[in-house]
Amino acid sequence: MTNGWCPSGIAAPTLPGAVLAWMLVVAPAVAQDGENDPIEPVNRAVFQFNYVLDGLILEPAALLYRMTAPELVREGVDNFLANLRTPVVLANDLLQGEFKRAEMTFGRFMLNTILGFGGLIDVGGRVGMPERHSEDFGQTLAIYGVGEGPYLMLPVLGPSNPRDAVGRVVDMLLDPLFFLAPNDVRYGRLAAEAVSFRELNIETIDELERSSIDFYAATRTLVRQLRANEIRNGAPAPIEDIYDEDLYEFDEGEALEDLDDPADDEAQ
Repeated sequence: MTNGWCPSGIAAPTLPGAVLAWMLVVAPAVAQDGENDPIEPVNRAVFQFNYVLDGLILEPAALLYRMTAPELVREGVDNFLANLRTPVVLANDLLQGEFKRAEMTFGRFMLNTILGFGGLIDVGGRVGMPERHSEDFGQTLAIYGVGEGPYLMLPVLGPSNPRDAVGRVVDMLLDPLFFLAPNDVRYGRLAAEAVSFRELNIETIDELERSSIDFYAATRTLVRQLRANEIRNGAPAPIEDIYDEDLYEFDEGEALEDLDDPADDEAQ
Protein backbone atom coordinates (compact mmCIF):
# COMPACT_ATOMS: atom_id res chain seq x y z
CA MET A 1 0.00 0.00 0.00
CA THR A 2 1.30 3.44 -0.75
CA ASN A 3 -0.35 5.24 2.11
CA GLY A 4 2.06 6.41 4.78
CA TRP A 5 0.31 4.71 7.64
CA CYS A 6 -1.60 1.82 6.09
CA PRO A 7 -0.78 -1.45 7.86
CA SER A 8 1.16 -3.78 5.64
CA GLY A 9 -0.07 -7.31 5.10
CA ILE A 10 -1.54 -9.52 2.45
CA ALA A 11 -4.39 -7.06 2.39
CA ALA A 12 -5.39 -4.29 4.73
CA PRO A 13 -8.93 -4.70 6.00
CA THR A 14 -11.36 -1.91 6.60
CA LEU A 15 -10.83 -0.49 10.05
CA PRO A 16 -13.50 -1.67 12.53
CA GLY A 17 -15.80 1.28 13.16
CA ALA A 18 -16.21 1.14 16.95
CA VAL A 19 -12.55 0.29 17.56
CA LEU A 20 -11.36 2.98 15.19
CA ALA A 21 -13.62 5.66 16.66
CA TRP A 22 -12.12 5.05 20.10
CA MET A 23 -8.55 4.88 18.80
CA LEU A 24 -8.85 8.13 16.87
CA VAL A 25 -9.48 9.79 20.22
CA VAL A 26 -6.78 7.90 22.09
CA ALA A 27 -3.99 7.84 19.51
CA PRO A 28 -3.12 11.57 19.53
CA ALA A 29 -3.10 11.57 23.32
CA VAL A 30 -0.52 8.79 23.52
CA ALA A 31 1.34 9.55 20.31
CA GLN A 32 4.41 10.70 22.23
CA ASP A 33 5.14 7.06 23.11
CA GLY A 34 8.20 6.15 20.99
CA GLU A 35 8.92 2.79 22.62
CA ASN A 36 10.43 0.10 20.41
CA ASP A 37 11.19 2.42 17.50
CA PRO A 38 15.02 2.37 17.47
CA ILE A 39 15.37 3.65 13.90
CA GLU A 40 12.77 6.39 14.19
CA PRO A 41 14.63 8.94 12.00
CA VAL A 42 14.78 6.42 9.14
CA ASN A 43 11.17 5.37 9.71
CA ARG A 44 10.05 9.01 9.64
CA ALA A 45 11.85 9.57 6.35
CA VAL A 46 10.16 6.52 4.81
CA PHE A 47 6.82 7.64 6.25
CA GLN A 48 7.23 11.02 4.56
CA PHE A 49 8.08 9.30 1.28
CA ASN A 50 4.95 7.15 1.54
CA TYR A 51 2.88 10.19 2.49
CA VAL A 52 4.00 12.09 -0.61
CA LEU A 53 3.42 9.03 -2.78
CA ASP A 54 -0.07 8.69 -1.33
CA GLY A 55 -0.87 12.33 -2.05
CA LEU A 56 0.40 12.12 -5.61
CA ILE A 57 -1.05 8.75 -6.64
CA LEU A 58 -3.19 6.74 -4.26
CA GLU A 59 -5.48 9.38 -2.76
CA PRO A 60 -6.34 10.94 -6.16
CA ALA A 61 -6.98 7.43 -7.55
CA ALA A 62 -9.26 6.65 -4.60
CA LEU A 63 -11.19 9.90 -5.01
CA LEU A 64 -11.59 9.28 -8.75
CA TYR A 65 -12.73 5.72 -8.03
CA ARG A 66 -15.35 7.00 -5.61
CA MET A 67 -16.60 9.63 -8.05
CA THR A 68 -16.85 7.33 -11.06
CA ALA A 69 -17.90 3.97 -9.60
CA PRO A 70 -21.35 3.64 -7.98
CA GLU A 71 -21.45 2.38 -4.42
CA LEU A 72 -22.89 -0.95 -5.54
CA VAL A 73 -19.93 -1.49 -7.86
CA ARG A 74 -17.41 -0.55 -5.16
CA GLU A 75 -19.09 -2.94 -2.74
CA GLY A 76 -18.88 -5.72 -5.33
CA VAL A 77 -15.18 -5.07 -5.92
CA ASP A 78 -14.49 -5.12 -2.17
CA ASN A 79 -16.42 -8.40 -1.82
CA PHE A 80 -14.54 -9.93 -4.74
CA LEU A 81 -11.13 -8.95 -3.32
CA ALA A 82 -12.08 -10.27 0.11
CA ASN A 83 -13.14 -13.56 -1.48
CA LEU A 84 -9.75 -13.82 -3.21
CA ARG A 85 -8.05 -13.46 0.18
CA THR A 86 -9.99 -16.38 1.65
CA PRO A 87 -7.36 -19.13 1.07
CA VAL A 88 -4.83 -17.17 3.15
CA VAL A 89 -7.37 -16.48 5.91
CA LEU A 90 -8.45 -20.13 5.92
CA ALA A 91 -4.88 -21.42 6.12
CA ASN A 92 -4.12 -19.19 9.09
CA ASP A 93 -7.39 -20.11 10.82
CA LEU A 94 -6.27 -23.74 10.64
CA LEU A 95 -2.69 -22.99 11.71
CA GLN A 96 -4.05 -21.18 14.78
CA GLY A 97 -6.35 -24.07 15.67
CA GLU A 98 -9.43 -21.90 15.09
CA PHE A 99 -11.43 -24.70 13.50
CA LYS A 100 -14.87 -23.13 14.01
CA ARG A 101 -13.64 -19.96 12.35
CA ALA A 102 -12.09 -22.02 9.57
CA GLU A 103 -15.41 -23.75 9.00
CA MET A 104 -17.19 -20.40 8.67
CA THR A 105 -14.44 -19.04 6.41
CA PHE A 106 -14.71 -22.03 4.07
CA GLY A 107 -18.52 -22.03 4.11
CA ARG A 108 -18.68 -18.34 3.27
CA PHE A 109 -16.15 -18.82 0.46
CA MET A 110 -18.21 -21.60 -1.10
CA LEU A 111 -21.47 -19.66 -0.80
CA ASN A 112 -20.02 -16.48 -2.22
CA THR A 113 -18.10 -18.19 -5.01
CA ILE A 114 -20.97 -20.37 -6.20
CA LEU A 115 -24.02 -18.22 -5.50
CA GLY A 116 -22.37 -14.80 -5.38
CA PHE A 117 -20.94 -14.77 -8.91
CA GLY A 118 -17.36 -15.49 -7.88
CA GLY A 119 -17.59 -13.40 -4.72
CA LEU A 120 -19.06 -10.17 -6.08
CA ILE A 121 -22.02 -10.64 -3.72
CA ASP A 122 -21.47 -11.47 -0.06
CA VAL A 123 -24.14 -14.14 0.14
CA GLY A 124 -22.81 -15.29 3.51
CA GLY A 125 -23.43 -11.88 5.02
CA ARG A 126 -26.93 -11.75 3.58
CA VAL A 127 -27.89 -15.07 5.15
CA GLY A 128 -26.68 -13.95 8.58
CA MET A 129 -23.12 -15.22 8.85
CA PRO A 130 -20.79 -13.21 11.16
CA GLU A 131 -18.75 -10.41 9.68
CA ARG A 132 -15.62 -11.37 7.81
CA HIS A 133 -12.45 -11.61 9.84
CA SER A 134 -8.85 -11.13 8.78
CA GLU A 135 -6.06 -13.58 9.58
CA ASP A 136 -2.48 -13.63 8.35
CA PHE A 137 0.73 -15.43 9.23
CA GLY A 138 1.98 -12.50 11.29
CA GLN A 139 -1.00 -13.03 13.58
CA THR A 140 -0.33 -16.78 13.58
CA LEU A 141 3.26 -16.19 14.71
CA ALA A 142 1.96 -13.89 17.46
CA ILE A 143 -0.43 -16.61 18.67
CA TYR A 144 2.56 -18.91 19.06
CA GLY A 145 4.44 -16.36 21.11
CA VAL A 146 6.70 -14.71 18.56
CA GLY A 147 7.36 -11.09 19.50
CA GLU A 148 6.75 -8.31 17.03
CA GLY A 149 10.22 -6.77 17.25
CA PRO A 150 10.97 -3.11 16.52
CA TYR A 151 8.63 -0.87 14.61
CA LEU A 152 9.38 -0.60 10.89
CA MET A 153 8.07 1.74 8.22
CA LEU A 154 8.45 0.01 4.87
CA PRO A 155 8.56 1.88 1.56
CA VAL A 156 5.19 1.61 -0.25
CA LEU A 157 3.98 -1.18 2.09
CA GLY A 158 3.63 1.02 5.18
CA PRO A 159 3.91 0.22 8.92
CA SER A 160 5.16 -3.21 9.90
CA ASN A 161 7.64 -5.07 12.11
CA PRO A 162 10.00 -8.01 11.53
CA ARG A 163 7.39 -10.60 12.54
CA ASP A 164 4.74 -9.22 10.20
CA ALA A 165 7.25 -8.72 7.38
CA VAL A 166 8.12 -12.43 7.56
CA GLY A 167 4.40 -13.22 7.81
CA ARG A 168 3.74 -11.27 4.64
CA VAL A 169 6.19 -13.45 2.70
CA VAL A 170 4.59 -16.65 4.05
CA ASP A 171 1.10 -15.36 3.20
CA MET A 172 2.26 -14.78 -0.35
CA LEU A 173 3.28 -18.44 -0.54
CA LEU A 174 -0.07 -19.52 0.95
CA ASP A 175 -1.96 -17.65 -1.78
CA PRO A 176 -2.72 -19.89 -4.80
CA LEU A 177 -2.86 -16.86 -7.11
CA PHE A 178 0.81 -16.18 -6.38
CA PHE A 179 1.63 -19.33 -8.33
CA LEU A 180 -1.29 -19.51 -10.75
CA ALA A 181 -1.85 -15.93 -11.91
CA PRO A 182 0.44 -14.07 -14.32
CA ASN A 183 2.36 -11.06 -13.05
CA ASP A 184 0.02 -8.45 -14.54
CA VAL A 185 -2.96 -10.06 -12.78
CA ARG A 186 -1.13 -10.11 -9.44
CA TYR A 187 -0.04 -6.48 -9.76
CA GLY A 188 -3.54 -5.47 -10.83
CA ARG A 189 -4.98 -7.17 -7.79
CA LEU A 190 -2.56 -5.37 -5.46
CA ALA A 191 -3.41 -2.03 -7.06
CA ALA A 192 -7.13 -2.74 -6.74
CA GLU A 193 -6.72 -3.65 -3.04
CA ALA A 194 -4.77 -0.46 -2.40
CA VAL A 195 -7.31 1.81 -4.14
CA SER A 196 -10.27 0.01 -2.55
CA PHE A 197 -8.79 0.29 0.94
CA ARG A 198 -7.90 3.96 0.43
CA GLU A 199 -11.40 4.77 -0.84
CA LEU A 200 -13.03 3.03 2.12
CA ASN A 201 -10.86 5.02 4.55
CA ILE A 202 -10.58 8.48 2.98
CA GLU A 203 -12.39 10.21 5.84
CA THR A 204 -10.73 8.05 8.50
CA ILE A 205 -7.20 8.92 7.39
CA ASP A 206 -8.06 12.60 6.96
CA GLU A 207 -9.51 12.72 10.48
CA LEU A 208 -6.46 11.02 11.96
CA GLU A 209 -4.18 13.54 10.26
CA ARG A 210 -6.30 16.51 11.37
CA SER A 211 -6.52 15.36 15.00
CA SER A 212 -2.84 14.47 15.39
CA ILE A 213 -0.13 16.78 16.63
CA ASP A 214 2.42 14.31 15.26
CA PHE A 215 0.93 12.29 12.40
CA TYR A 216 3.79 9.78 12.36
CA ALA A 217 3.62 9.07 16.10
CA ALA A 218 -0.18 8.89 16.09
CA THR A 219 -0.04 6.48 13.18
CA ARG A 220 2.48 4.29 14.98
CA THR A 221 0.28 4.13 18.07
CA LEU A 222 -2.91 3.45 16.13
CA VAL A 223 -1.36 0.73 13.96
CA ARG A 224 0.03 -1.07 17.01
CA GLN A 225 -3.32 -0.95 18.78
CA LEU A 226 -5.19 -2.16 15.71
CA ARG A 227 -2.70 -4.98 15.26
CA ALA A 228 -3.02 -6.05 18.89
CA ASN A 229 -6.80 -6.02 18.53
CA GLU A 230 -6.56 -8.24 15.43
CA ILE A 231 -4.32 -10.73 17.24
CA ARG A 232 -6.80 -10.92 20.14
CA ASN A 233 -9.63 -11.41 17.61
CA GLY A 234 -11.37 -8.37 19.05
CA ALA A 235 -11.27 -9.55 22.67
CA PRO A 236 -10.69 -6.87 25.34
CA ALA A 237 -7.07 -6.18 26.20
CA PRO A 238 -5.82 -7.59 29.52
CA ILE A 239 -5.71 -5.00 32.31
CA GLU A 240 -1.93 -5.25 32.52
CA ASP A 241 -1.67 -4.39 28.82
CA ILE A 242 -3.87 -1.32 29.21
CA TYR A 243 -2.05 0.09 32.20
CA ASP A 244 1.37 -1.37 31.36
CA GLU A 245 1.41 -3.19 34.66
CA ASP A 246 -0.47 -5.94 36.47
CA LEU A 247 -2.75 -4.33 39.01
CA TYR A 248 -2.90 -7.58 40.93
CA GLU A 249 0.84 -7.86 41.48
CA PHE A 250 2.23 -6.36 44.69
CA ASP A 251 5.23 -6.68 46.95
CA GLU A 252 4.17 -9.00 49.74
CA GLY A 253 6.79 -7.64 52.13
CA GLU A 254 5.68 -4.05 51.63
CA ALA A 255 2.05 -5.05 52.03
CA LEU A 256 2.75 -6.73 55.38
CA GLU A 257 4.66 -3.70 56.63
CA ASP A 258 1.63 -1.53 55.91
CA LEU A 259 -0.59 -3.65 58.17
CA ASP A 260 -1.07 -2.43 61.73
CA ASP A 261 0.79 -4.53 64.28
CA PRO A 262 -1.74 -5.79 66.87
CA ALA A 263 0.86 -5.17 69.59
CA ASP A 264 1.00 -1.52 68.62
CA ASP A 265 -2.79 -1.29 68.90
CA GLU A 266 -2.67 -2.76 72.42
CA ALA A 267 0.04 -0.34 73.42
CA GLN A 268 -2.14 2.53 72.34
